[in-house]
Amino acid sequence: MKKSFLFVAVLAMTFAACNKNEPEKTLAVADFENINLASERVYHMTESGTFESGDFLFQQEVQDYGGGAIYYMGNIVSSKTSNEYKGDYQNDMSACGGAHTGDKFVVWTISYSGLDSIFLKEAAVVPGFYVNNTPWVVAGIKNGDGMSDDGGKPFGENDFFTLTVHGSLNGKTVNNEVTVELAKGTSYIKDWTYVDLRSLGKVDAIKFSLSGSKKNDYGLTTPAYFAMDDFGATK
Repeated sequence: MKKSFLFVAVLAMTFAACNKNEPEKTLAVADFENINLASERVYHMTESGTFESGDFLFQQEVQDYGGGAIYYMGNIVSSKTSNEYKGDYQNDMSACGGAHTGDKFVVWTISYSGLDSIFLKEAAVVPGFYVNNTPWVVAGIKNGDGMSDDGGKPFGENDFFTLTVHGSLNGKTVNNEVTVELAKGTSYIKDWTYVDLRSLGKVDAIKFSLSGSKKNDYGLTTPAYFAMDDFGATK
């Protein structure tokens, strides 16, 4: 009996050592090219739910207020290419410079119902993704938003617009988070920039938040948008 117990213990230690040294799962990158979307269009779901790309599921919220007033929030696939924001919500779903790879990317905007997360099909360490500003955000940085407490002025040296990436595993938020300065002072991200997420560790869900210096009594006045592509990619 002692020999059998010793054999089982050694075998368990061997398996543990193998698992510890096992390489991280290679994730299929979400490049959104699997979404059926013509050029210069935006992918809107018919109801709130998730769509799939790579090894990830992306939430999108659909709110129908009647009378043709339908709002889409969360992760929205786009093939828009214009770098110019034309006002009145025209071309708000574009990215500076178009897609990072292929023809499609996602514009993220906050969902007030919380339906704006990204889920992994299986828990893993996410290497990273590419981020960019949208023309609407850039217009606010350069020209002002007309709504903030400072009179809606353009960004000055003390202004900022920051993206924070949060991870969770089994419903619990992980301790680490990753921040990205989408704009700081009068400088801002103008092209696709890689964001390393490995410091989050193993996660099964990703959530975003945006903060900034431009505010009024209702909250952030810089448009709560950013663009992302190739989610799960290595640099």
